[in-house]
Amino acid sequence: MTEPTTPTPQPATADAQVHVFSPNAGLVDGVPVTAPPYGDIQEVILSILQQRAQQLGAPTPATITDNRYGGAIRLLIHPDGSTEQLT
Repeated sequence: MTEPTTPTPQPATADAQVHVFSPNAGLVDGVPVTAPPYGDIQEVILSILQQRAQQLGAPTPATITDNRYGGAIRLLIHPDGSTEQLT
């Protein structure tokens, strides 16, 4: 008789690399993304990262560099769309 095995934990994913250049243009892992007219690039990027978290079934970490403000932040985006700041 064999012993039951425990599920193998999913490997940690590397941070998504996000660069925001303007209110309507940015990159997610090197792929260009744009916001629709009168749209907001932040909403587009968070939507993409939420979809990634839903596909993985786990929160997705991201490092977001925003050239508009000259800063960077690390976020954890959950499948439900909520976010939390990482240190």
